[in-house]
Amino acid sequence: MSVKARDSIQLIGTNGETRSGLFVGTEATGNAGNLNIETGQLTVRDGAQVSSASTSKESTGEGGSIIVKTRELNVLNNADISVSSQGTNKAGDLDITAGSIKLDNQGKLIGQANSGDGGNITLNLQDLLLLRRNSEISTSAGTSGAGGNGGNITINVPDGFIVAVPSEDSDISANAFTGRGGRVDITAKGIFGIQPRSNPTSLSDITASSQFGVNGTVEINTPDVDPNSGLVNLPAVPVDTQVAQTCTAGSTVAKSSFTITGRGGLPPNPRTEPLTPDAVQLDWVTLNSKGENRVSTNSNQVNSSSPAPIVEAQGWVKNAKGEVVLTADAPKALPHNSWVTPASCY
Repeated sequence: MSVKARDSIQLIGTNGETRSGLFVGTEATGNAGNLNIETGQLTVRDGAQVSSASTSKESTGEGGSIIVKTRELNVLNNADISVSSQGTNKAGDLDITAGSIKLDNQGKLIGQANSGDGGNITLNLQDLLLLRRNSEISTSAGTSGAGGNGGNITINVPDGFIVAVPSEDSDISANAFTGRGGRVDITAKGIFGIQPRSNPTSLSDITASSQFGVNGTVEINTPDVDPNSGLVNLPAVPVDTQVAQTCTAGSTVAKSSFTITGRGGLPPNPRTEPLTPDAVQLDWVTLNSKGENRVSTNSNQVNSSSPAPIVEAQGWVKNAKGEVVLTADAPKALPHNSWVTPASCY
C-alpha cells in the first residue's frame, strides 16, 4: 500500500479501543504487505499508529516493512510507528528517510517480535533525532520469554545530532530475552543526553543486551574533534614588558608608555558600553571654590578701559618746551590794553 501527500499527513487520536492510523497485516501463513508513505510532514499523535504486523499468535507469515520519506516526522503522546510479529516469524523492517525526527511523551519506533527476530530499523537523517519523555527506538525480540534475536538499529546523521534528556528514560535498544542482542550502529556529529550502557537503566540508554543470551554490540561514530584541543591558559601575572622611555636619546619629551591589564581586559567605554559589576567606580571630583582670577559674568558691567572718542582739533597751544600741540579746546584770548597811545586831534 502507498500513501502520498505533498504537504502533510496527520494521524490523530483513538476511538475507544480503536486506534486511528494506517495498517497492513497478516493473520495466516502469508507475509504482510509493505506500507510506503511519502509526504512533506508526517505526524502521528495521541495514541494513533502506523503499523505493519503479523497480528495472530498462530501466524507463520512475516510482518511487512514500512518505508517513510518525509522532511519532518513527529511521533507524539503514546503514538508509534511499528513493524511487529505476534507469531513465530520475523518482524518486518522500518526504513525512514527524513530531515528530522521528534519522538516525545512515549513516542515510539518499534521493530518488535514476540518469539521471532526483531525487525531492523534504519534512520537516515539530515539534521536531528530528538527523544523526549520516555520515548523509544526498539528492535527487541523474545518479548514473551521465548527465543529470537534482537534486530539491528542503524542511525545515520552525519551532519546532525542525536539529543535526549538523561533523566527522562528515553532509550535506543536492540535487546533480546534468550537470543542474541542486536547491533546498534550510530553515526552523528554529536550525541547529547544519552549514552551506551551494558544494561537498561532508569536513565536514557543505548543498549544491545540479552537477559539470558549473548549481548549485542553498540558502535558509535562521531568526528574526532576535541573542542578543548589547542587551548592554553592565560597567565594570571602580567609579563615583564620593556618599553623605551623616550623617543629621542637624552630627551625628556614625548615619553611612551605600555599598560598591561592582565585578564581583566580594557575598561568599558562609559558612552558606548554598559558598565559591569567589575567596573572600577570613581568618586566625583569637586573643584576648588577659592580659585583665583574669577571672572564676573555680569553683562551689565561697563568696561572702564574703553577708548575715548576722537574729537577734531579746535586750536593749538605751546607747551613748556615751546612745542606746538593741537588741542580739542580753542584757547581763550585774554583781552589786554594796547600799548599804543592814540593820537589826539584838537
